[in-house]
Amino acid sequence: MGTGVSSKPSHSIVTQIAEIEDVDPTDLEPPLHAVVDLDALERLIDSSRAALSISFPYRGHRVRIDGSGAVEITAANHTDPSGESSEESHGD
Repeated sequence: MGTGVSSKPSHSIVTQIAEIEDVDPTDLEPPLHAVVDLDALERLIDSSRAALSISFPYRGHRVRIDGSGAVEITAANHTDPSGESSEESHGD
């Protein structure tokens, strides 16, 4: 649905989800910080030296962040080309 790189992945997540849902970012409930520790997320991305992929569900979407800070938002029930559902746990 969307990809993007922002100076802060959390900002990109909130902005993209709000755009997809056509709502103001301040209207997102629960707020992103209630779902994931934003400080820990930012530190993990900032300190990443290897291939990194973090994913978690948020508001019916699957949020994926790679080591460069690029954010990808897909529908939570999205199936990737390998046939695996993004609902499966991959160590997140």
